[in-house]
Amino acid sequence: MCNDIFSMRGDKITSYVVFILANSCMPTLLKTKPSTLVSFQKRYIEDKNHFLSVLNRESEQFQCNYEILYESNSAYLIILYHIKLLTEVFNRFCDNDILLQNGYLPGEDNFYNNLCNLKRRFRSFKNGSSAKFPHEVGIFLGYPILDVEEFIKNNGENYILCGYWKVYHNAEEAGKTFDQFRKLREAAVKLYFSGGNLKEITASS
Repeated sequence: MCNDIFSMRGDKITSYVVFILANSCMPTLLKTKPSTLVSFQKRYIEDKNHFLSVLNRESEQFQCNYEILYESNSAYLIILYHIKLLTEVFNRFCDNDILLQNGYLPGEDNFYNNLCNLKRRFRSFKNGSSAKFPHEVGIFLGYPILDVEEFIKNNGENYILCGYWKVYHNAEEAGKTFDQFRKLREAAVKLYFSGGNLKEITASS
């Protein structure tokens, strides 16, 4: 990773966190995507408490929250999410078999139960207790439900377009979304290196 990113925000960890958010998380921060999975490498993080404090502060600027889905020896896998958007996803797909068969429950009162269930299932897979990857995470991430279903049926093969997710239906619309996300990323990274605040980015960037 370019050493320049570590000198842009006062201290190494803050610079690293803000860069990763700019590079990977803008669609969620700007409320065009309910959540994002993002990995933070421990070799760039000397103090876990400081890291979490910075991540919390930067996320709160955009009314977003986060959870550590999994911690390995080398990285923290974080799900960054917007509560309102993710709740809407749960409510919209609460009767979908992918969620029902894996222990997810409808209703706003079950938001954190559902998030904890995802964490349990993800950690079970990572720790070798389960052979199945929790593919329902695609629903959490706001991927089209038909693409999530077809991804599972096809074991991730036979897709017609691959970008932020593997596309099985409506490639034209997905391509427009990929282009929007790419433009947000490019604008945010450019702003980061110019010393600007990510709050200056808008969803139309």
